[in-house]
Amino acid sequence: MKASNFLQLKIYRRTFLIYLSIVIVFFFFIISNRYNNARLAGQQFFSEHMDRAFSQAEDELDSVIGTIDNFLIRLNSSPVLKKDFFYFFGASPAEYTTSRLRSGDMTYESYLSTCDNLVTDCNYLIRYIIYYSEENVMCMEYSPEGYSRCKMIEPQEGEALCRTGYAYTRDIYRDSVYKGKIAFIIDVDVPIESAFCQQGEIAVWLEIQGAGKRLGNALDGDLEFGEITESGRLQGVFSLTSGKVGKYFYAVNASENYSYLVVAAGRAGAYMQSQIKELWVLFFCLLLVFLLITMLYMRQFSADGRFLQDILRSVESARNGSFQRIRVGKRRDEYAVIARQLNGLYEYLEALIQQKYELTISQQRTQMQMLSSQLNPHFLYNTLERIRLRALRVQNMEVAQATANLGLLYRNIVKTEPVITLEKEIAITKQYLDLMCFLYDDQFLYHCDVKEEILGILTPKIWMQPIMENFFKHNFKENESIKVIVFTGEKCGEGIRLTFFDNMGNIPEGQLEYLNGCFTPEEGKKNEEDRGGIGLQNVYHRLWLYYGDKASMTIRNNAPSGVCIEVLLRDCAEITCEVSSQAVTEHFFRKEAD
Repeated sequence: MKASNFLQLKIYRRTFLIYLSIVIVFFFFIISNRYNNARLAGQQFFSEHMDRAFSQAEDELDSVIGTIDNFLIRLNSSPVLKKDFFYFFGASPAEYTTSRLRSGDMTYESYLSTCDNLVTDCNYLIRYIIYYSEENVMCMEYSPEGYSRCKMIEPQEGEALCRTGYAYTRDIYRDSVYKGKIAFIIDVDVPIESAFCQQGEIAVWLEIQGAGKRLGNALDGDLEFGEITESGRLQGVFSLTSGKVGKYFYAVNASENYSYLVVAAGRAGAYMQSQIKELWVLFFCLLLVFLLITMLYMRQFSADGRFLQDILRSVESARNGSFQRIRVGKRRDEYAVIARQLNGLYEYLEALIQQKYELTISQQRTQMQMLSSQLNPHFLYNTLERIRLRALRVQNMEVAQATANLGLLYRNIVKTEPVITLEKEIAITKQYLDLMCFLYDDQFLYHCDVKEEILGILTPKIWMQPIMENFFKHNFKENESIKVIVFTGEKCGEGIRLTFFDNMGNIPEGQLEYLNGCFTPEEGKKNEEDRGGIGLQNVYHRLWLYYGDKASMTIRNNAPSGVCIEVLLRDCAEITCEVSSQAVTEHFFRKEAD
């Protein structure tokens, strides 16, 4: 007798449900509170990580600016370089080359070579050096490897290049006379990506002067940064909503010195590992305490519940003419008084009706023998329905449900059309398994996991139930071990795969090979007349008649124990019956008659 059976009694069920509700609310309140704390800690850790990365990028840009300033100081302090610079400044490349040739000395250090050294010292972060003179605009473009080329550009093109990175601009004077300006365009992408994306899975959105770009590939395609930059300017660290809650952390940093905004996103789990471990420990501890308290509560009421159920079963059996005495034992409560009164009533009734009862039983047996040859489905359904109503009247829900399932199962077998949907076939199979659960009580359980997307597929009726019956016929053993049957269904690359397996025993390899050899059209045709109504070979033959060569069935051992039967329906969305509807109907009706 299960200890939880006392929940079927109203006098205990309400109290237990109130207790259970309070415990569950308290449990989830504690877990939710600790999870929020874990998220806050993870956000803080992520924010500190991103702040360090931002500082690293800022330091690298500061180093580049310092190198440029040293370069300009050296340029002004060296007459040779300064003279060569003014040859270059405001002139075209051809004019600069001509000026150097006219100077007559090509051996001294040139301004262009010094610029190459500058780019190298800045780790090739300088992409453009733009010279704005009164006459024209010249651009020196540098590749990431340090190669350069010079060209004359329009002022608008120069402004566009300045927006591609941070433009560090200095005015140029010669003898206190303003000659123009020089702009060093620094590539901000490289230090940002190097600082933010080198550890973990980080996606970065870099915005420079209103233009944004994505850096890093770890989370590419999973995030949208469009709305983050606007709200992020004011919020700092925050979590994305709209379906991404709990999945990512965000950090927003804006550079005042270099006029860029960087939004970094990282997976929340990577920054909450230690907190999640602590949360799991707390979860299991609370769960253990809850289970212990619940077991104590159930133990307290299970004895009374079992005794009251014994009284109810005794009353139910008395309604059927069988008076079963109630074992009172040492009980002295009100239940014991009721049980003693019932036992005395049973003794009195048995003495009065024994002779008449025996005569009635004899007459009923004779009538049943006379009616057995005339039994029809309607009589069976009506009888099962009356049994179910009587069980409901005495509140025996298990017997009522089992009776209803048995009647519904036979009704489906007799009246259902030969071709039904997979959903209806699964429902009939579950009715059979529910009956098995009733027969074997806590020795047997089953689980069904069939995807909803395949439930509308048409299939011949009553082929899953024989597979389940085969498990019980060949593998089921009466012992204390729990028997389990699981059947699943899903789409696969070839079509639809339906799998049925249990844990009740294995089949010798030689017999497996023989059985799999029977699942062929040739064997099905050859042995059709000799085959029983529920055999696996009959199941395969019925599937083959409906689906043709698109159906296949295999049987194998299921490690570590049990048997697995797999049915594969290829291209199920395009399957049509390859024989006439009349032939299919005649075949299935003939099988049902058998």
